[in-house]
Amino acid sequence: MEALDLRADQLASAVGARPLLLLALLLAGTVGVLLGLVAVARLSERHARVLWARAARAYSAAAEHPVTQRLSIRFPAVARVLRELSAAEYLVIHLALGLVLTLAALVFVALAEAVSGGASIVQVDLALARALHASSSSAGVTALRAFTYLGSGWALTVLAIVVAAVLLKRRQRVLAVGWLIALAGSGLLNRALKALFARPRPLFDEPLAVAMGWSFPSGHSMGTFVTFGMLSYLAILFLRTLRARVAFVAFALGWTVAMGFSRIYLGVHYLSDVLAGFAAGGVWLAVCVSGIEVARRRPSRIDGRPPAG
Repeated sequence: MEALDLRADQLASAVGARPLLLLALLLAGTVGVLLGLVAVARLSERHARVLWARAARAYSAAAEHPVTQRLSIRFPAVARVLRELSAAEYLVIHLALGLVLTLAALVFVALAEAVSGGASIVQVDLALARALHASSSSAGVTALRAFTYLGSGWALTVLAIVVAAVLLKRRQRVLAVGWLIALAGSGLLNRALKALFARPRPLFDEPLAVAMGWSFPSGHSMGTFVTFGMLSYLAILFLRTLRARVAFVAFALGWTVAMGFSRIYLGVHYLSDVLAGFAAGGVWLAVCVSGIEVARRRPSRIDGRPPAG
């Protein structure tokens, strides 16, 4: 085990000495996860038609069950939502989002346990942070200091107000409210998690940047993940062509990974802080999108528009 830990430290030091290699690895890992989710979705669509049909019949049978009917009388608002959602819509939306939520939650829990228990990832964090600090350049520090500000609370707040105003102007009140809840909730959840784990930030004799508060999980990484995840969701809803949607999602992924990289490069977060920020952001994003999709399909929308088909 000690030999494995030593090799992991050496690998982290080697990667940290080449910052662009670290950025490339982060991008490749993100693309790999995305392609994996797409592959799982396509595989399920291709080979699970029988199970899908059975699940749809079970959904319909459950909706007609006497117990469900009694609950529908007692909770009419929930009943209206479930009636509006077809079986296929319900399964597609919530099973897919549930898969994302589950995977992200598992990643976050694994990272949290590893960091709290002093596992080998802590040594990897330290080795990578030292190597990046030693290999940093003045040009890189200047550029990433400016870039990382775009992931700050102030910058995301301005973006939240602008996007909400645009959505309200287009009479998309459900989306506007969901957008604001997603971004505000992300900030509150991140503060709660930081206080829970209370992990100190990296320390250097000559720091490249200074940040306040606890380190785990990264607030910039989590906030950017949720923000650009929500923007990608809106892009999928409003952009007309597949090419435009794919281009925007690719841009959002690149921006989010670059933001996480900037926090590691500047020495204000460890690698595990950034990965945990992405994972926690994925959990909250899945919850928010699932809730918005339910709200959008209510028989009586709060914006007065007919339910989405």
